[in-house]
Amino acid sequence: MSNNGSTQFSFDPVVQPLVDFWSSYVKHADDVTRQVFEGLDDGSAFKNWQRRWMEAISKSMDAYMRTPAFLEAMKNNTNAVVKMKSQADDLAKEMARNINLPTTGDISGLFERLHSVEEVILRRLTKIDERLQAVEKQVSATAEVK
Repeated sequence: MSNNGSTQFSFDPVVQPLVDFWSSYVKHADDVTRQVFEGLDDGSAFKNWQRRWMEAISKSMDAYMRTPAFLEAMKNNTNAVVKMKSQADDLAKEMARNINLPTTGDISGLFERLHSVEEVILRRLTKIDERLQAVEKQVSATAEVK
């Protein structure tokens, strides 16, 4: 099994061609990787290689995220999140109603009603003030005549 410092394994004759193929592939990939990194002695070559790598990854991710399957999955995921949020809100409202706690809708409705009452009161006070000023003018005009 040991032959010149390397370990040799014997496989079934059916599997042996696959093992040989992948072994040669890994050896070739290792050789190419060594050549690439040996050529990257200065920082500019490495930066160039890194830039090209990032561009390739960017193009790949962009193409993947534009596929109909990915977009459909994102749509389904978004719809599920919106539905879950709606159900959670409905549950919170129901629980608040059952324990007699005011909800945001109750408070905002109350605020709107109070605001409209305030506007009515201010309009009436303005009219009363206008009438009062008119009466004061008449009183002062009558006092000046006497």
